[in-house]
Amino acid sequence: MNHVIKVFFIPLFIILSYTTHLCAQTVDKLVLDTDEGIIWTANRKLKRTDFLGKATAEATGKALTGANIIIIPSAYKNGKYEYRVLAKFYKHLSWISTDSSAIIDHEQLHFDIAELFARKMRKEIHFVKRNIGQVSESDYRRIHKTVFQDYINYQRLYDAETKHSTLEDVQEKWNILVAKKLESLEDYTLNL
Repeated sequence: MNHVIKVFFIPLFIILSYTTHLCAQTVDKLVLDTDEGIIWTANRKLKRTDFLGKATAEATGKALTGANIIIIPSAYKNGKYEYRVLAKFYKHLSWISTDSSAIIDHEQLHFDIAELFARKMRKEIHFVKRNIGQVSESDYRRIHKTVFQDYINYQRLYDAETKHSTLEDVQEKWNILVAKKLESLEDYTLNL
């Protein structure tokens, strides 16, 4: 196996609606799988058909994953929005040029890593809410700044150590490591 896989990181978007005059006091229902993307859940694994993007002429690898951590409104209570942290896979920003299950599994772990760091953000948000009683926009931004940089570095380390999935034994170690870390943060899983 001699191929390179790249992960495309999208800057985190915190969707805040305080400045709009049309602030609906309801929040759209969360749809887990749309034409645009997939919200991470334990029972939904990526398939080749989820990769709808097109490789650019400059692309050198076999796949590219657009995965991100997003913060969206989840409820409107007492004149304020509450937010939800989600890991999202963007179908049209992701592409794959092979049917190799090893590569699809490698890409799945990139998505799992996004969920891992979403859980770390949820944990930090939980502590702020427990200690202060509420989480402000500046708290979300501070937590994002800290955790998101760690997320980017971890994704890069994953690709470097696995040589973009070419080292099967190292890939298996990463699979086990990420599974254990997800389990250790199970209390911060969203029930979707």
